[in-house]
Amino acid sequence: MFTSLTPHPVIPPGTPEGGWARLWHQLGPGSRKRYADARLEAERVAALRYDWQEACHHAGLGLTVYTPSGVTVSVPRIERADFGPPVSFTVRLRPGQRASDIRAAERKLAAALGVTGLRVSQRAPGWADVLVLGPDVGLGHGDGGFRDGGPDRPRMPELRVA
Repeated sequence: MFTSLTPHPVIPPGTPEGGWARLWHQLGPGSRKRYADARLEAERVAALRYDWQEACHHAGLGLTVYTPSGVTVSVPRIERADFGPPVSFTVRLRPGQRASDIRAAERKLAAALGVTGLRVSQRAPGWADVLVLGPDVGLGHGDGGFRDGGPDRPRMPELRVA
């Protein structure tokens, strides 16, 4: 682990090791664009995770867990996302869950996410890959905005397919 100037350093794999190289990468030319790109990517992943959690909850893939602090729903968690066309992400399944469970709920998940379809494949035991096949015709697209929930409702993040 290294000491960083920021809480979430933007250092891609293959960056030369060493303190000066890391400092130059964090503060040198192009660092503002790298940080802006990383922030945009983090916002897109957060919006995707939120939509995925809600979709899994409504599709019946969530497990209700009772804790001392209250009730929560445990769903398969998105670990990695790739927003390049087509959108795909890797999901860590809950213990005892299989990719076929998600495959059985593909239609419900696609409807809840607002896309035409999903393709789920087994990656390894406990992991699944999800590929977004295409956007729904009625879904507005942009470069990472939010769906307006009306004057009384908060704005909810949405899945945007590039």
